Amino acid sequence: MLALASSAHAARSLEQVRYALFQDGQAEVEEDLRHLAARGDLAATRLLGEVLASRSPANTTQAIDLFKQAFADGRGDIGALIPLARLLDNKPRWREANRTYMRQSLSRFTPGRDFIAVDTRLEVFLVYPELFTQDEVTRLIELYDRACLIYCHAPLYRAVAAARYGDRNEAEKWFQLAVESDPRAVQRYYDFLGEQRNVLFRAFAERLAPRMNALPIDLVHRIAQQVANIRNIEISTFNNNRPTTRAQNDEEKAARELKAKAHASLVEQLDREVLQWLDNAIERDFGPAMLSKASFLMTAPDRYSPEPVLALIQRLEQRQNNSPTLSMVERENPITPQRIKALRASLHMVLWRTLDPRLSQRLIAELQAEQYPEALLLEGDLYSQGGLDEPDQDRALALYMEEARQGSVNALLRIARLYTYGRAICRDNGKAYAFAYAAHELGDLRASDLMHSLSTRLTPEQRDTATAEGNRLIEESTL
Repeated sequence: MLALASSAHAARSLEQVRYALFQDGQAEVEEDLRHLAARGDLAATRLLGEVLASRSPANTTQAIDLFKQAFADGRGDIGALIPLARLLDNKPRWREANRTYMRQSLSRFTPGRDFIAVDTRLEVFLVYPELFTQDEVTRLIELYDRACLIYCHAPLYRAVAAARYGDRNEAEKWFQLAVESDPRAVQRYYDFLGEQRNVLFRAFAERLAPRMNALPIDLVHRIAQQVANIRNIEISTFNNNRPTTRAQNDEEKAARELKAKAHASLVEQLDREVLQWLDNAIERDFGPAMLSKASFLMTAPDRYSPEPVLALIQRLEQRQNNSPTLSMVERENPITPQRIKALRASLHMVLWRTLDPRLSQRLIAELQAEQYPEALLLEGDLYSQGGLDEPDQDRALALYMEEARQGSVNALLRIARLYTYGRAICRDNGKAYAFAYAAHELGDLRASDLMHSLSTRLTPEQRDTATAEGNRLIEESTL
């Protein structure tokens, strides 16, 4: 009977699988897709790679192999290079490891033979601009403009091309246009702005704010995340530069107090900027923004109360029961009941009246039984914060390392932060840098600024040693 049920389940066609994913981005379709892929269906092979890549960073190696199988040296699905390029984007280690493959793949099909070939090459260009000449990119964008009718990304392609070939004014113009339609442009524009990027990006977001209602909802959320990242950088920079000695006189004491007040005022302003973007997305019923705001408020328990977080959690739970009309972004990456439960577990770790570490522990145990991917990280957080007793950083580190070895980039970043800021642990800038480096190389953009901050506290020799250790960690996490 079980064999017959399995056979019937695996008999779903690719069209039926696509429809199941349209209804629920977390639908159980892996068995169907593997069955179809084993029969040589290259479209199913590509979709299997996309599903695996979207569900866990630990699947990166397998997804890369599936995209390559679907491409089949140019004889199969040419467009499979698009999700492959997007998967490799912002992952320096993976990007470097697959450069030769991408160069060879570009020679396997004619550049302008059809729209898919043009679109594919331009998507690869975003990740590997060094593989293209300026004339080739110009020609590809011209062809793309003629053929693309909806969901076009020409502004982003033009922005990256202008930046690549040294025309900063053109790049600035096209990046600002791209940011209004393509969430992928946000990080690229931020990086393009250089050393003054925090100030310049905030100014740009402020000019854009009056028109946020007209912007795509996922882009509004992405800008909120970028401004939140700037806010976290400002807090981290201030804390790292705090004097370690007592003020020697009244003048020095007054200067420090003035600087602290100015910083507090900046953080307060940044909070308002973050929340205006998040609240706009929440007013438009965007679930990911609800998650982001709840997490954001929990990072500052001294300035916020638990009531707004509880209200957001309840709203997310109601959405689960009421089956609202979801945007394409949410259909592809729906907020699962487990994700909401994880948010509750985090809430009960915060030093508010809702503090209840035992309840948090029970929720985490349930998540582990349900095989929620980040349950062990939550358990590590509980030990790290001392929810059950005194902080137990050794236990937290053991749990984080267990997840890191399974490919969790979040775990690597948690360990880096623990060695940088952790309580009840001997802080170690060298170890922190090694883990931040590993997280950065594997694609966590949040690790970049932590790496930069830590590098100023290490000698060149210490950085070399930490980098070597980071490379070893990468091997452990990905092989």
